[in-house]
Amino acid sequence: MTKNPYPISLFLIMAAAIIQYFAGNFPFHFFEFPLNIILGIIWIYSIYILLRGNNSKGNISRILVSPKTTAFSLFMFVCGTLIIGLFPQLSAIDAENKEGILGRLGFYNFMSSWIFVSVLFILLSHLAAITIKGFRTRKNKRWRFLLNHAGVWLALFGGFMGSSDIITARIPVFFDKENNEALTMEGKHFYLDYDMQLTDFDADYYQNGIPKSYVANVKISDRQSGESSLISLEVNHPYEYKFGEDIYLVSYDTRSIKPQYCILQIVRQPWKYVQLIGIIMTIAGAVGMFIGGPQKQS
Repeated sequence: MTKNPYPISLFLIMAAAIIQYFAGNFPFHFFEFPLNIILGIIWIYSIYILLRGNNSKGNISRILVSPKTTAFSLFMFVCGTLIIGLFPQLSAIDAENKEGILGRLGFYNFMSSWIFVSVLFILLSHLAAITIKGFRTRKNKRWRFLLNHAGVWLALFGGFMGSSDIITARIPVFFDKENNEALTMEGKHFYLDYDMQLTDFDADYYQNGIPKSYVANVKISDRQSGESSLISLEVNHPYEYKFGEDIYLVSYDTRSIKPQYCILQIVRQPWKYVQLIGIIMTIAGAVGMFIGGPQKQS
Protein backbone atom coordinates (compact mmCIF):
# COMPACT_ATOMS: atom_id res chain seq x y z
CA MET A 1 0.00 0.00 0.00
CA THR A 2 1.36 3.43 -1.01
CA LYS A 3 1.91 5.84 1.82
CA ASN A 4 -0.07 9.08 1.70
CA PRO A 5 2.21 11.76 0.14
CA TYR A 6 0.17 14.75 1.28
CA PRO A 7 1.64 15.29 4.81
CA ILE A 8 5.24 15.38 3.53
CA SER A 9 4.43 17.62 0.55
CA LEU A 10 2.24 19.96 2.61
CA PHE A 11 4.93 20.20 5.29
CA LEU A 12 7.48 21.20 2.63
CA ILE A 13 5.19 23.89 1.19
CA MET A 14 4.26 25.22 4.64
CA ALA A 15 7.93 25.41 5.59
CA ALA A 16 8.58 27.30 2.35
CA ALA A 17 5.73 29.72 3.17
CA ILE A 18 7.22 30.44 6.60
CA ILE A 19 10.68 31.08 5.11
CA GLN A 20 9.11 33.30 2.45
CA TYR A 21 7.21 35.35 5.03
CA PHE A 22 10.26 36.09 7.17
CA ALA A 23 13.18 35.96 4.70
CA GLY A 24 11.74 37.08 1.36
CA ASN A 25 12.16 35.52 -2.06
CA PHE A 26 14.32 32.53 -2.95
CA PRO A 27 18.02 33.52 -3.43
CA PHE A 28 18.44 32.30 -7.01
CA HIS A 29 21.66 34.30 -7.40
CA PHE A 30 23.36 32.00 -4.90
CA PHE A 31 22.85 28.99 -7.19
CA GLU A 32 24.47 30.41 -10.32
CA PHE A 33 26.54 28.25 -12.67
CA PRO A 34 28.27 25.90 -11.94
CA LEU A 35 26.62 25.31 -8.56
CA ASN A 36 23.21 24.73 -10.14
CA ILE A 37 24.70 22.04 -12.40
CA ILE A 38 26.36 20.27 -9.47
CA LEU A 39 23.21 20.36 -7.33
CA GLY A 40 21.10 19.20 -10.28
CA ILE A 41 23.29 16.15 -10.81
CA ILE A 42 23.22 15.30 -7.10
CA TRP A 43 19.43 15.74 -7.06
CA ILE A 44 18.77 13.40 -10.00
CA TYR A 45 21.33 10.83 -8.85
CA SER A 46 19.73 10.75 -5.39
CA ILE A 47 16.35 9.97 -6.95
CA TYR A 48 17.98 7.23 -9.05
CA ILE A 49 19.55 5.67 -5.93
CA LEU A 50 16.18 5.72 -4.14
CA LEU A 51 14.55 3.85 -7.00
CA ARG A 52 17.35 1.35 -7.62
CA GLY A 53 17.09 -2.27 -6.57
CA ASN A 54 15.47 -3.00 -3.23
CA ASN A 55 15.20 0.69 -2.43
CA SER A 56 12.33 0.93 -4.92
CA LYS A 57 10.08 -0.63 -2.25
CA GLY A 58 10.83 2.04 0.35
CA ASN A 59 8.28 4.57 1.54
CA ILE A 60 9.98 7.62 0.00
CA SER A 61 10.43 6.01 -3.40
CA ARG A 62 6.80 4.81 -3.40
CA ILE A 63 5.64 8.32 -2.57
CA LEU A 64 7.74 9.72 -5.41
CA VAL A 65 6.00 7.56 -8.04
CA SER A 66 2.56 7.55 -6.42
CA PRO A 67 -0.47 8.66 -8.53
CA LYS A 68 -1.52 10.73 -5.52
CA THR A 69 1.74 12.67 -5.84
CA THR A 70 0.91 13.26 -9.50
CA ALA A 71 -2.48 14.71 -8.60
CA PHE A 72 -1.16 16.79 -5.72
CA SER A 73 1.88 18.23 -7.54
CA LEU A 74 -0.16 19.12 -10.64
CA PHE A 75 -2.90 20.70 -8.49
CA MET A 76 -0.36 22.84 -6.62
CA PHE A 77 1.37 23.80 -9.87
CA VAL A 78 -1.95 24.93 -11.37
CA CYS A 79 -2.66 26.94 -8.21
CA GLY A 80 0.75 28.58 -8.56
CA THR A 81 0.14 29.52 -12.19
CA LEU A 82 -3.26 30.95 -11.22
CA ILE A 83 -1.59 33.18 -8.63
CA ILE A 84 0.86 34.36 -11.29
CA GLY A 85 -2.03 35.10 -13.65
CA LEU A 86 -4.35 36.77 -11.12
CA PHE A 87 -1.81 38.96 -9.31
CA PRO A 88 0.32 41.57 -11.11
CA GLN A 89 3.88 40.30 -11.26
CA LEU A 90 6.28 43.09 -10.35
CA SER A 91 10.03 43.47 -10.28
CA ALA A 92 11.85 42.22 -7.20
CA ILE A 93 12.24 45.75 -5.84
CA ASP A 94 8.58 46.71 -6.34
CA ALA A 95 7.36 43.38 -4.95
CA GLU A 96 9.38 43.88 -1.75
CA ASN A 97 7.56 47.16 -1.14
CA LYS A 98 4.14 45.48 -1.23
CA GLU A 99 2.56 45.40 2.21
CA GLY A 100 0.16 42.87 3.69
CA ILE A 101 0.33 39.11 4.05
CA LEU A 102 0.06 38.47 0.30
CA GLY A 103 3.02 40.74 -0.32
CA ARG A 104 5.04 38.97 2.41
CA LEU A 105 4.17 35.62 0.83
CA GLY A 106 5.60 36.76 -2.50
CA PHE A 107 2.37 36.79 -4.52
CA TYR A 108 3.56 39.79 -6.55
CA ASN A 109 6.76 38.08 -7.70
CA PHE A 110 5.56 34.53 -7.23
CA MET A 111 7.91 32.68 -9.59
CA SER A 112 10.79 33.71 -7.34
CA SER A 113 9.03 32.80 -4.10
CA TRP A 114 10.01 29.92 -1.82
CA ILE A 115 6.46 28.59 -2.16
CA PHE A 116 6.57 28.25 -5.95
CA VAL A 117 10.11 26.85 -5.79
CA SER A 118 8.92 24.14 -3.37
CA VAL A 119 6.00 23.27 -5.66
CA LEU A 120 8.36 22.97 -8.65
CA PHE A 121 10.77 20.87 -6.57
CA ILE A 122 7.99 18.39 -5.73
CA LEU A 123 6.72 18.25 -9.31
CA LEU A 124 10.18 17.85 -10.85
CA SER A 125 11.21 15.18 -8.34
CA HIS A 126 8.03 13.27 -9.15
CA LEU A 127 8.53 13.60 -12.93
CA ALA A 128 12.15 12.47 -12.63
CA ALA A 129 11.15 9.46 -10.53
CA ILE A 130 8.41 8.20 -12.85
CA THR A 131 10.63 8.80 -15.89
CA ILE A 132 13.51 6.82 -14.42
CA LYS A 133 11.22 4.04 -13.20
CA GLY A 134 9.26 3.88 -16.46
CA PHE A 135 12.38 3.80 -18.58
CA ARG A 136 13.80 0.93 -16.56
CA THR A 137 10.64 -1.20 -16.47
CA ARG A 138 9.03 -0.70 -19.90
CA LYS A 139 10.42 -3.05 -22.50
CA ASN A 140 8.34 -2.04 -25.50
CA LYS A 141 7.70 1.40 -26.96
CA ARG A 142 9.97 2.89 -24.33
CA TRP A 143 10.91 5.84 -26.54
CA ARG A 144 7.41 7.33 -26.53
CA PHE A 145 7.22 7.22 -22.75
CA LEU A 146 10.69 8.75 -22.49
CA LEU A 147 9.92 11.55 -24.94
CA ASN A 148 6.67 12.49 -23.20
CA HIS A 149 7.77 12.46 -19.59
CA ALA A 150 11.44 13.39 -20.01
CA GLY A 151 10.44 16.21 -22.37
CA VAL A 152 8.09 17.81 -19.85
CA TRP A 153 10.66 17.30 -17.09
CA LEU A 154 13.48 18.82 -19.18
CA ALA A 155 11.41 21.88 -20.12
CA LEU A 156 10.50 22.58 -16.48
CA PHE A 157 13.95 21.61 -15.20
CA GLY A 158 15.63 24.03 -17.61
CA GLY A 159 13.45 26.87 -16.37
CA PHE A 160 13.89 25.89 -12.72
CA MET A 161 17.65 25.37 -12.66
CA GLY A 162 18.33 28.11 -15.19
CA SER A 163 16.53 30.81 -13.20
CA SER A 164 19.73 31.63 -11.32
CA ASP A 165 21.59 32.28 -14.59
CA ILE A 166 18.97 34.58 -16.15
CA ILE A 167 19.93 38.23 -16.35
CA THR A 168 17.49 40.88 -17.60
CA ALA A 169 18.87 44.40 -17.84
CA ARG A 170 18.16 47.64 -19.67
CA ILE A 171 20.69 50.04 -21.10
CA PRO A 172 20.43 53.48 -22.74
CA VAL A 173 22.32 53.69 -26.04
CA PHE A 174 23.37 57.15 -27.27
CA PHE A 175 24.47 58.76 -30.53
CA ASP A 176 27.42 60.68 -29.09
CA LYS A 177 29.09 58.03 -26.91
CA GLU A 178 29.48 54.32 -26.31
CA ASN A 179 27.93 52.65 -23.29
CA ASN A 180 28.17 49.24 -21.61
CA GLU A 181 26.57 50.00 -18.23
CA ALA A 182 23.13 48.44 -17.81
CA LEU A 183 20.71 48.24 -14.91
CA THR A 184 19.13 44.91 -13.96
CA MET A 185 15.47 44.50 -13.05
CA GLU A 186 16.63 44.19 -9.43
CA GLY A 187 18.18 47.66 -9.60
CA LYS A 188 21.82 46.51 -9.75
CA HIS A 189 24.48 47.80 -12.14
CA PHE A 190 25.54 45.28 -14.76
CA TYR A 191 28.47 45.81 -17.12
CA LEU A 192 28.43 44.21 -20.56
CA ASP A 193 31.58 42.84 -22.17
CA TYR A 194 30.84 44.97 -25.23
CA ASP A 195 30.06 48.63 -25.95
CA MET A 196 27.02 49.86 -27.85
CA GLN A 197 26.45 53.11 -29.71
CA LEU A 198 23.43 54.34 -31.66
CA THR A 199 24.23 55.14 -35.30
CA ASP A 200 20.77 55.70 -36.78
CA PHE A 201 17.15 55.77 -35.65
CA ASP A 202 13.95 55.87 -37.66
CA ALA A 203 10.36 55.99 -36.40
CA ASP A 204 7.04 55.77 -38.24
CA TYR A 205 3.97 57.37 -36.64
CA TYR A 206 0.19 57.18 -36.94
CA GLN A 207 -1.74 60.36 -37.72
CA ASN A 208 -2.42 60.91 -34.01
CA GLY A 209 1.31 60.91 -33.23
CA ILE A 210 1.50 57.47 -31.67
CA PRO A 211 4.53 55.52 -32.92
CA LYS A 212 3.64 52.76 -35.37
CA SER A 213 7.10 51.24 -35.53
CA TYR A 214 10.70 52.23 -34.93
CA VAL A 215 14.06 50.83 -35.93
CA ALA A 216 17.47 51.44 -34.38
CA ASN A 217 20.86 50.75 -35.94
CA VAL A 218 23.41 50.00 -33.24
CA LYS A 219 27.17 49.49 -33.41
CA ILE A 220 28.45 46.78 -31.07
CA SER A 221 32.15 46.76 -30.19
CA ASP A 222 33.63 43.77 -28.40
CA ARG A 223 35.81 44.98 -25.53
CA GLN A 224 38.21 42.02 -25.77
CA SER A 225 38.75 41.52 -29.49
CA GLY A 226 38.06 45.11 -30.53
CA GLU A 227 35.88 43.90 -33.41
CA SER A 228 32.73 45.84 -34.27
CA SER A 229 29.47 44.92 -35.94
CA LEU A 230 26.37 46.86 -36.96
CA ILE A 231 22.96 45.44 -36.08
CA SER A 232 19.41 46.59 -36.81
CA LEU A 233 16.82 46.31 -34.05
CA GLU A 234 13.05 46.51 -34.35
CA VAL A 235 10.36 46.16 -31.70
CA ASN A 236 9.44 42.48 -31.05
CA HIS A 237 12.33 41.33 -33.24
CA PRO A 238 15.22 40.46 -30.88
CA TYR A 239 18.76 40.02 -32.10
CA GLU A 240 20.77 37.11 -30.71
CA TYR A 241 24.20 38.59 -30.19
CA LYS A 242 25.69 35.37 -28.83
CA PHE A 243 24.60 32.05 -27.38
CA GLY A 244 21.69 32.59 -25.00
CA GLU A 245 21.89 36.40 -25.11
CA ASP A 246 19.20 38.41 -26.90
CA ILE A 247 18.98 42.17 -27.43
CA TYR A 248 15.55 43.84 -27.61
CA LEU A 249 14.57 47.37 -28.62
CA VAL A 250 12.03 48.47 -26.01
CA SER A 251 11.86 52.28 -25.99
CA TYR A 252 13.45 55.54 -27.16
CA ASP A 253 13.74 59.25 -26.43
CA THR A 254 10.24 60.68 -26.98
CA ARG A 255 10.99 64.15 -25.58
CA SER A 256 13.18 65.29 -28.46
CA ILE A 257 12.11 65.94 -32.04
CA LYS A 258 15.00 63.75 -33.12
CA PRO A 259 15.57 60.95 -30.55
CA GLN A 260 18.96 61.18 -28.88
CA TYR A 261 18.96 57.69 -27.42
CA CYS A 262 17.07 54.39 -27.34
CA ILE A 263 16.55 51.85 -24.57
CA LEU A 264 17.66 48.27 -25.18
CA GLN A 265 16.92 45.24 -23.07
CA ILE A 266 19.55 42.53 -22.64
CA VAL A 267 18.26 39.07 -21.76
CA ARG A 268 20.79 36.37 -20.92
CA GLN A 269 19.06 33.00 -20.73
CA PRO A 270 21.63 30.24 -21.45
CA TRP A 271 19.20 27.47 -20.45
CA LYS A 272 16.53 28.40 -23.00
CA TYR A 273 17.78 25.78 -25.45
CA VAL A 274 17.46 23.10 -22.78
CA GLN A 275 13.81 24.13 -22.43
CA LEU A 276 13.40 24.13 -26.21
CA ILE A 277 14.77 20.58 -26.45
CA GLY A 278 12.29 19.50 -23.76
CA ILE A 279 9.38 21.07 -25.66
CA ILE A 280 10.45 19.39 -28.92
CA MET A 281 10.74 16.03 -27.13
CA THR A 282 7.25 16.43 -25.66
CA ILE A 283 5.75 17.27 -29.06
CA ALA A 284 7.56 14.33 -30.66
CA GLY A 285 6.26 12.00 -27.95
CA ALA A 286 2.71 13.29 -28.43
CA VAL A 287 2.98 12.72 -32.18
CA GLY A 288 4.30 9.22 -31.54
CA MET A 289 1.38 8.47 -29.22
CA PHE A 290 -1.08 9.73 -31.83
CA ILE A 291 0.44 7.69 -34.66
CA GLY A 292 1.14 4.51 -32.70
CA GLY A 293 -1.99 4.53 -30.55
CA PRO A 294 -2.14 3.91 -26.80
CA GLN A 295 0.63 1.86 -25.25
CA LYS A 296 -0.18 -1.56 -23.91
CA GLN A 297 1.14 -2.65 -20.56
CA SER A 298 4.13 -4.92 -20.99
